[in-house]
Amino acid sequence: MDQPQTPPIHGLTGRVTQIQTACAAADQIAPLAAAPAPADLDLRNMAEWALNYLTRTPRPGLGYQPVFQCHPLRCPPTPVDQDPVVACDTDARMDWEWYYMRDVAGSARGAEVEAAFHQRLRSYVDAEGRVWAAPGCYNEGDIHARYERKDYVLHTWGATKILQSLSLDFTRTRDPASADLAQKVMAQLKQMATWDQERRCWFRCGMGALSPEGEVIPNFWNQQPAPVVEPLVTYHLATGDPEALDFARAYAEGMLQNLQPRGIRFAADGSFAEPLGHSHATMHAVWGVAHLGLVTGEARYLDFAARAWNWMLSRGTGTGWFPAMPDSCNETCCVSDMISIAACLGRGGQPAYYDYVERYLRNYISNLQFIVTPQFEEYYRRLNQEAGEAQLERGLEELRKFQGGIIGGSGLNDWENELLGGVSGFEMFGCCAPEGMRAIHTAWAHTIEQRPTGVYVNLSLNRDSPWGRVISFMPSQGRLSVQAGVQNDFFLRPPHWAPREQVRAFVGTQPVPVVWAGDHVSFAAQRGQELTLTYPLLRFDHEVKGLWPKAAPELKMRFAWLGNMVVGTVPAPGKTPLFTGAPRLLPPCPPSG
Repeated sequence: MDQPQTPPIHGLTGRVTQIQTACAAADQIAPLAAAPAPADLDLRNMAEWALNYLTRTPRPGLGYQPVFQCHPLRCPPTPVDQDPVVACDTDARMDWEWYYMRDVAGSARGAEVEAAFHQRLRSYVDAEGRVWAAPGCYNEGDIHARYERKDYVLHTWGATKILQSLSLDFTRTRDPASADLAQKVMAQLKQMATWDQERRCWFRCGMGALSPEGEVIPNFWNQQPAPVVEPLVTYHLATGDPEALDFARAYAEGMLQNLQPRGIRFAADGSFAEPLGHSHATMHAVWGVAHLGLVTGEARYLDFAARAWNWMLSRGTGTGWFPAMPDSCNETCCVSDMISIAACLGRGGQPAYYDYVERYLRNYISNLQFIVTPQFEEYYRRLNQEAGEAQLERGLEELRKFQGGIIGGSGLNDWENELLGGVSGFEMFGCCAPEGMRAIHTAWAHTIEQRPTGVYVNLSLNRDSPWGRVISFMPSQGRLSVQAGVQNDFFLRPPHWAPREQVRAFVGTQPVPVVWAGDHVSFAAQRGQELTLTYPLLRFDHEVKGLWPKAAPELKMRFAWLGNMVVGTVPAPGKTPLFTGAPRLLPPCPPSG
């Protein structure tokens, strides 16, 4: 008799072998009250820790300026005065996260700091809606630069970020001042764009800057597309303004048709290697095109995003590691972009991409959230013992403000990136710390969601919601349970690698027929009912090589997986391990951080 075939395991670069059932699908289950789930990721607590970073890193004496240059292994770890890289980058990225992290945590922590921080960002916008700021983020290598008001530029990148913040604010507060200012920022961006006869557009400076006279300021970032489509889509969803959607389509068409002179070129396979595109900057722009495809229902935008995403996947391992541009450096910003796009693709009809959201969250974002643990404190003191006790204490106290941020530079199996020469290892860049928070929100938002056809549960992550409570039984078994909060049709998704014929469904503790609706299993639920899927939890090995021709041409990585979680690597880490064999469990975040 033929054995049932295990479906292929998608989304991993290299070779997958030794697929085994670690835990068979349960044919009988206990009710939730009698079957406590094992401890798994706590998205709400992760967001609480993130609010610690958002609340404590802005410096009131410097106009609530946060910090780009945080080096957690150095003593002192941060600059004591102005950080020239922050303006319209670190601060503009953080500005979103107040909204996102409050969504997840439901916390009022730091309300006064938040109000001052939002005001800081709005101060970049003039009466006409133009965004003016110092160009430090375009020259991030020049960490000792000092800029004056005369150095300010028309900041394209900052304008897109502020447009998103204002739209997020209006969505939550319905403050007409936010909508009015957002409309002005959008109008100025539209005026800055170059339009062809077919009403397609691009920015002459790419995501770079223009001088006060409107001239392009030459910079590496000029070749990158601006991430304007996502803010335009968000603004449209917030206000209903059709002009924003038209502008978003026009810029997306400029990207699809490679219309920006001297800009990066997207090939038919989604690659953008000539001229070499920066992974995060490019995928950040692609994310908006994917979202546009969802909102408009136009498959060509989702298809474009999928091609670019899949090409970037081919340059990464599939665990959550992606090259920033050289093959020696991972960047959390790009991981977050890949999560955002994967969520769009999952929602757009390719549900296997939801597993990639979960993988990257479990294996990188969660594991890289920075906390000053006793182990870290001992490590820090040992590395900096020559600094003296007083300096060490000051360094640790400063680092406690950064708890909850996401480490930006990391490695294949560790935080220090030893296998690839230590490039950017154990660094908390001011761009990545908040972008990693966005990934927390993306996973939270897509774990369970209300759609016109019912309630969809897409990820095996714990979450309370108005529609139901989702309970993950990772890592002990393949079980996903939902306590319905409403009467509705529910659709629960097992991982794409779970053999369909071995998936089991239950209402309460009673087995029911498995009714597939695409890649989800459907239930007609009453409020309060417990809905459960069980499925085989798989263990497998994964080998990757050839991704690092410059940094480590001979390197071969082996990963051991349990479901969507990496539980071991060969080579093993030498210093701070990235994968511990279990979900990352953070201590409760104290009210003071």
